[in-house]
Amino acid sequence: MDFSLDEIRAQLDYVDDQIVDLLGERFELISKVSLLKKSQGLETYQSVRENQILDRVLKKGKEKGLNPLLLQALFLQIFAVSRRDQDKQV
Repeated sequence: MDFSLDEIRAQLDYVDDQIVDLLGERFELISKVSLLKKSQGLETYQSVRENQILDRVLKKGKEKGLNPLLLQALFLQIFAVSRRDQDKQV
């Protein structure tokens, strides 16, 4: 084998940190979207947009060989938390 267990775990830790950073960035953008929606009198929940995102990430996931059930569960959870946070935002 070319890698030790510790080296692979270090790489996994790095990827995990990137995932957390990207989620942080995504939620910052969601906060901006929320402010724009409120200023324009738009509803928080927009099913068409969520479906577009889900379709796009499932397609990309398929190209990467990822489990679609995992991606669907992950993004539905992200959407739920996003809506909750948007509804709380003043």
